[in-house]
Amino acid sequence: MKTERLYYNDPYLLEFDARVVECKAVGDRIAIVLDKTAFYPTSGGQPNDLGTVNGVQLDDCVEEEDSGVVLHVVQAEIPAGPVHCRIDGTRRADHMQQHSGQHVLSQAFVELFNWPTVSFHLGAVTCTIDLPVDSISQQQAEKAEILANRIVRENRNVTVRYIAEENIAEAGLRKPTERTGDIRVIDITGYDRSACGGTHVRMTGEIGPILVTGIERAKKQSRIQFICGDRVVRYAREANRTLESISHTISSPPMEAAAAVRTLWDEYQRARKRIEELESRLMDYEALEFPVSNGLAIGAFKNRGIEKLKALASKICARPGTVALLADEGDQLRVVFARSADSTLDAAALLKKILERFGGRGGGRANFAQGGGLTGSADEVLKFAQDHCNGGL
Repeated sequence: MKTERLYYNDPYLLEFDARVVECKAVGDRIAIVLDKTAFYPTSGGQPNDLGTVNGVQLDDCVEEEDSGVVLHVVQAEIPAGPVHCRIDGTRRADHMQQHSGQHVLSQAFVELFNWPTVSFHLGAVTCTIDLPVDSISQQQAEKAEILANRIVRENRNVTVRYIAEENIAEAGLRKPTERTGDIRVIDITGYDRSACGGTHVRMTGEIGPILVTGIERAKKQSRIQFICGDRVVRYAREANRTLESISHTISSPPMEAAAAVRTLWDEYQRARKRIEELESRLMDYEALEFPVSNGLAIGAFKNRGIEKLKALASKICARPGTVALLADEGDQLRVVFARSADSTLDAAALLKKILERFGGRGGGRANFAQGGGLTGSADEVLKFAQDHCNGGL
């Protein structure tokens, strides 16, 4: 027995009465079957509705493909018999705006560039459509966005039609369908006609604004990120707050903030490069003055960072007959062992001894090795390394 779908003809229905005809286990969850339902099950890129059945929370709603039965996954078992159901109206309205907006935007790309939508996903934050082209420019996306919003403002009718399978070829659908029997078609007057089982608005004006928020490559196709309706308002509100915060921080008018941030970024990059040059020169002096005893340069640091530790070890070992044993205690204990070109120490072999004693991981070559994640203190590790250097490694 297929479940009667009330949302097919009335997507604005948010409360209804039905009967529980079966209760079954779906993995470790409980699912009930209703004789009829207004809950939309996940399908066609649109996620399921939420709500309650006799006050019991609905966690999921899915369709059994073979039987056509809709399974309502609930938090507690509900006995067979009559039930009263309530749909989360905010979630339903959002999904109607996003899905109807997708139809409008998809047809805009067809009209302007002859790019059909390959797939659609309605996410909790953003929606996406995939188009079969290598790249899409910002200008092309904006043209589609402009056309889509014009259709919204014209407040065209969005109607549900049922077309017999034998007549579907002449129906003028945006894309072919593999559905059989009487096929449910969403018709946006004079603009788009698509086979679809989703929930939709009555008039395009209810969609609200449509905004393209991103373009990216996805599996040799182009993915358009977009939002519609109330999501656009929330996005604009948050974007405005962010822009105001940036504006206040850099003391620039909001609409001039991008140029001001770019100027600050360029200045920061130049300053960072200059700081790196000065730090390198300072490290040259540090390496030159670093104390060396019996050919060993031993040092323990706090939060120096592995890259600076490696650079210092290399500079120290520019002096002949020198071995550098350096450790840094930061988020973990790290060590760097290095030797000058004329030294016979095997730094990799020394590190292996250290790792056997103090754990951790690492590797390297005879002239340079590094490791991290060691247990114990820097002083303990360096003392152990020094002893093994004196032992002839």
